[in-house]
Amino acid sequence: MAEEPLTPLQRRQRALVRLEEGRQALRKSLEDLDAEDAFLGSRWSVWEVLKHLDAESFVEALEKIAVGEMEMLPPFTSREDRLRQDIEHLETTYDRMRNVIAGLTEEQLLQPVTPPNPVNSFPGLSMLELVERSSGHAASHARQIELTRKYVAEFNAREKSVTVIALGDGAQDSVPMRARELIAFADFTAGDAAALDLVRPWIRGLEAEIRADNTEEVVSRMAREARAGLWTVICVRGNNPEGDCPELMNLARRYCDKVVVLR
Repeated sequence: MAEEPLTPLQRRQRALVRLEEGRQALRKSLEDLDAEDAFLGSRWSVWEVLKHLDAESFVEALEKIAVGEMEMLPPFTSREDRLRQDIEHLETTYDRMRNVIAGLTEEQLLQPVTPPNPVNSFPGLSMLELVERSSGHAASHARQIELTRKYVAEFNAREKSVTVIALGDGAQDSVPMRARELIAFADFTAGDAAALDLVRPWIRGLEAEIRADNTEEVVSRMAREARAGLWTVICVRGNNPEGDCPELMNLARRYCDKVVVLR
């Protein structure tokens, strides 16, 4: 006999129980957390998780709906709309910052505004020093955005591709500059021991050594990481991956959404 469906109030109570269970689990996970450790992590730090869970705007919307100030949540915007709104908001913020800086008097410029931080040896700053440091912030991140856009294209990131890099004759001098740049920006670099030794000067991400007994495992992992949005490369010695490593290439095409070969 099928169970009767829960009433709305019963479902509300079940949601409240789950909410409290999650709250208690979160509190337990944060017990004795060291403040320094909270900002460490390969993908998500504890602090980034906490920021993700801080749903203040969502709670505000629920409160407004509950008292009749809103009928429903605002519609979800497309990525294109969200990007445009974020850029417009950034422009407005920079206009506000410029107006604040332009209106500072000499007296205001010389007043202290930040205390020293002995944890990271950061000195106390005056308003002028703070303004001087922050004024170049956008330019430094503009370069970061330019590089990110470049390597999104280089890694065929939209297609979730895995890049197989041919390293040439086995000498570091023969590794192409483009290959060195891709390896430097890759989240994961895979290859046999000799290939990894060859490219280690440029590896900044994680290594995955390919051996005779784990080739399929490593290749499938590279495919999974690529689907998760990470940038992965597989380095092989020689100039012709198809002829030199046929088994590896067959596995790559079996597991990967797209395989790009760089010679």
